[in-house]
Amino acid sequence: MNNIINKISFRNIILLLLGLILIVGCLDNKNMPSIYDGEMDITFQVWYDIDSLNDEAKLSSIPVEIFTYAYEGCAYSDSTDSNGIVIFEDIPWNEYNVNINSEIIIDYGTFIDTMPIVAAKIYNPDSSINTIDTVNILCGGAGKGLKINELYTVGPPNNMYYYSDQYFELYNSSEDIVYLDGMLFVRIYKMLAWASSIFQFPGEPLTGREYPVPPGSFVIVAKDAFDHRKVVPVSINLSDADWEFKNSADLGDWDDPDVPNLENIEVGCHLDFGIGLSSDVILITDGSDLNYLDGIAIESVIDGVEYSSYSTHLKDIEKEIDRGFGGVGLIKYSGQSLERKAPGFDTDNSTIDFEVIPAPTIGYQHE
Repeated sequence: MNNIINKISFRNIILLLLGLILIVGCLDNKNMPSIYDGEMDITFQVWYDIDSLNDEAKLSSIPVEIFTYAYEGCAYSDSTDSNGIVIFEDIPWNEYNVNINSEIIIDYGTFIDTMPIVAAKIYNPDSSINTIDTVNILCGGAGKGLKINELYTVGPPNNMYYYSDQYFELYNSSEDIVYLDGMLFVRIYKMLAWASSIFQFPGEPLTGREYPVPPGSFVIVAKDAFDHRKVVPVSINLSDADWEFKNSADLGDWDDPDVPNLENIEVGCHLDFGIGLSSDVILITDGSDLNYLDGIAIESVIDGVEYSSYSTHLKDIEKEIDRGFGGVGLIKYSGQSLERKAPGFDTDNSTIDFEVIPAPTIGYQHE
């Protein structure tokens, strides 16, 4: 009888322990709270030019999105009225991310044009239940010219660590022909003082006129101009790329004879041009500063982009080149890409200018 009692007691203890483990597991994996503490109203005034504060600066019919990570499903969207005002009522009290990604129509008299606009900010409520805040619009096209428009870095969906299908897309956002002659593609390790990969277009920097890029044109620069679907079926075909990186010191580097090359100019480098899957900095420069041993001259930089999949990333390039960084949320070996929100859209802040898209768009802009 004592043995039976002992067995029952031991069994009860085991069941109790299993119950406790399940409870703790449930607590660790519980969903985000759906019940919130307090409600509030937020009024946003959306301005095109906050310095003028005139009626023409008020933007009407502009979609505004807000969301918070604090509660499950707390995302809201609405559009501004004729006074540029949008009101979100009876929403959970918390910090909100505010996003605008739209366009405005400009009437120049002789023709009508559209201009992409974006805004991004974090709104923190004060002690008032009803609050009002301003959202200042940043407009695209700042510093028109040659832009790094897309960075495809993460590789296709695969479990073999394949990422040789990396490419970069350039875009001429100006109204004039841009010439690639002698320009540099540069990977930055830490600030302009440390360039870790330097490849150059053929031709004479600044004065060459052999390799034109017409206004509104895209240029694809591939790590390897190859149909990568032959290795990974869900990859991409870069055999029709406009340019290809080539390091003559790397005997195993793929070279398509029908695609012109950017050549490595870094002494002692035996590697192809490749960048981090989830974090890095790349530049295009005019090629006027070839003495990379003392860093890259900031006045030679045409465009620079910093990206990282981590929101806690610490910057690796001077803010004069890029005030932020794009790419938060990029996943390795996912086939995702990083592209400007509109062709050539540039505020010199990649946090605002770029967005993660589900698949690369080779030579065209995503919708």
